[in-house]
Amino acid sequence: MNDTTAFAWDELPEVVASYLRAHVSQDFATAMTYLPEDVVVTDNGEVLEGRDETFTVFDQSAKDYDVETTLGSISRPADDVWEVGTHLSGNFPGGEVDLRMVFTLVDDVIRRLDITV
Repeated sequence: MNDTTAFAWDELPEVVASYLRAHVSQDFATAMTYLPEDVVVTDNGEVLEGRDETFTVFDQSAKDYDVETTLGSISRPADDVWEVGTHLSGNFPGGEVDLRMVFTLVDDVIRRLDITV
């Protein structure tokens, strides 16, 4: 199961925390409800345009791989930017990876999500 018990949820804006709760449990249908229709998501260099394309890619990944996500660090590199360090383990190529999820908010809406190694 995903270890999120020690994670500092209260340090995040509610929309980011809500998105992450759904994302970590791989409930991408719910996660997408926290993104606007025209969100831009960059996932490991691939630019996903909009909520529908993002859902398709994330949902397919969840079908292809069993992944456990552990949330770690939180930082705030700019006023409306939140960075969350994550550790993924599972049956994907390489088996383990540390990722950064960078959320850019505009008027309390996640406008960009950049996921990088």
